[in-house]
Amino acid sequence: MSVAAHRHSHTSLARVSSWKVMIVEDSPEVAALHRRLVDDTAGFRTIHIASDGVSALRALKALSPDLAIVDLTMPGGDGLTMLRKVRRESIPVEVIIVTASRDTQTVRDAMHLGIVDYLVKPFAPDRLRQSLTAFAWRARAFQRSQLAQDEVDLVQSSGAPRLQRLPKGLKRSTLDSVKRVLEEATVALTADEVGRRVGIARVTARRYLEYLDVIGAATVEREYLRSGRPRNRYSKVRRSEQERP
Repeated sequence: MSVAAHRHSHTSLARVSSWKVMIVEDSPEVAALHRRLVDDTAGFRTIHIASDGVSALRALKALSPDLAIVDLTMPGGDGLTMLRKVRRESIPVEVIIVTASRDTQTVRDAMHLGIVDYLVKPFAPDRLRQSLTAFAWRARAFQRSQLAQDEVDLVQSSGAPRLQRLPKGLKRSTLDSVKRVLEEATVALTADEVGRRVGIARVTARRYLEYLDVIGAATVEREYLRSGRPRNRYSKVRRSEQERP
């Protein structure tokens, strides 16, 4: 049965909404630039801009963003102090640091607080997009109940690309075949459907599809049936959705 047919029966498909981003920056011009970069990246939207650590902490608790882009040097409460409070209070938010501070101790302190990435101003716009990609990899992976070693390696805190080598057990030729099947499909496919079209087992197809999901090359729709466990349907990220991390 097609996805369209399922929609008209007792099923539903749910797609993850955009990642909510808060910007913490005391310069209105820089904050506006960061906002444009975030909002121009598919899958992300800015929900708030705070100009200091104190107001940012209040907004984090009230708005529950998925990600905060934080400057370190601000009046009325610096970024590191705010980040320490965030971690001490177990506020569930990922953080990207963007700052002119480049001394070793500051970088080390920030890294110890579990940030996604550390960007030194001035930086090229693509570098922030790379950080957003790193966040998305982590966020998608952390939605899983368990992570294999290669997935843990993939989501370690860094904006640097980690996709030059495929995880152990995956082949480039098979990955290309899976991507081609998704590209040619007119509806989202299950792992079983992809496996039959490629000529591989469902379990194997699921590994490739989950990898494409983690790196942002495929989107997942969760299909809720009348009874039983929901199942995932996968589709390729289209041009209009790229560059989604």
